[in-house]
Amino acid sequence: MDNRILIVLLFTSSWISGCIGVIEERAEDTAVLPISEDPCMTPSIPSTQSLSSIEVDGVERDFRLSVPSSDPGTSLPLVIAFHGGTDSQEDFAQQEQFDQLGEQEKFIMAYAIAEQDRTAAEGEWFLNTAATSLEDNNFAESIVDELSKSYCINQNKLYAIGYSLGAMFTYEIACQLNHRFAATASFAGTMPVSPESCDLTSGIAIMHIHGKLDYIIYYHQDWDWKEGEHEGVGTMSEVPNLIDYWAAKSSCQAIAVETSLTEEHITHNDCVDGVVIEHYGLQIWDHNWPAEVDGEPTYELMWNFLSEFSKESSAVVQG
Repeated sequence: MDNRILIVLLFTSSWISGCIGVIEERAEDTAVLPISEDPCMTPSIPSTQSLSSIEVDGVERDFRLSVPSSDPGTSLPLVIAFHGGTDSQEDFAQQEQFDQLGEQEKFIMAYAIAEQDRTAAEGEWFLNTAATSLEDNNFAESIVDELSKSYCINQNKLYAIGYSLGAMFTYEIACQLNHRFAATASFAGTMPVSPESCDLTSGIAIMHIHGKLDYIIYYHQDWDWKEGEHEGVGTMSEVPNLIDYWAAKSSCQAIAVETSLTEEHITHNDCVDGVVIEHYGLQIWDHNWPAEVDGEPTYELMWNFLSEFSKESSAVVQG
């Protein structure tokens, strides 16, 4: 569908520091991640928006990294952020605040960067949920695996966030990588009405925020996209059906709805593996990332949601 999916999201520049030693710099201010025999035995060296490159399926892929300072033995959750269409060279929304919160709460932020040579028909993130288009899924897992060689990553607390097309990709994480990722949180995205594959091997918590006046990714209307060279995605879902889809898939048994002049807040509880499907419909908001939702800064709202969930025992973390 024409330019409707030239959407917005994220990422900033950086170079990487690690748990041990001096980092070897490469061309274009890119750094090589140091490898430690036991990253959990060394403190993490803080870095902000450092740029790194890894090889995924024979292709060099980039991401930017912000790491908090931490003592040896500190297990660090990891949040991977996915930017919107044509937005790979831009800062992620509230990026500075995410990084500052990461230092405060001790979690790592990795800002994935899409390949630059994809067409408008394909989109910068592949959404086909088919075996032929898993490059970005492999990228997400490779980020986890590579960072785990350098930092004390908490494998039970892997999270994804996204904006616009990047928000749409978080549903690839939910569909394809729910065996590893514990939760996602996103703004202004959707997913195919009929994904080619979306199976739960483990419950995954989902927070979806969306402006009801969104003029790019419609709130109350299905729409078609990706005709041409990367066919198969088909019709994209309106948001209420998207939330119902995940509530049903997660076997949620309870629902709470709160409405106000500014938000509709829907929470599906009593779901498989203790997850929650939570939605904020912003009554008079469009496609632009909101500074706050329901009186709380958006970055804090997302992190507070994500951090409640862990793959450990496939349940909500208590306390």
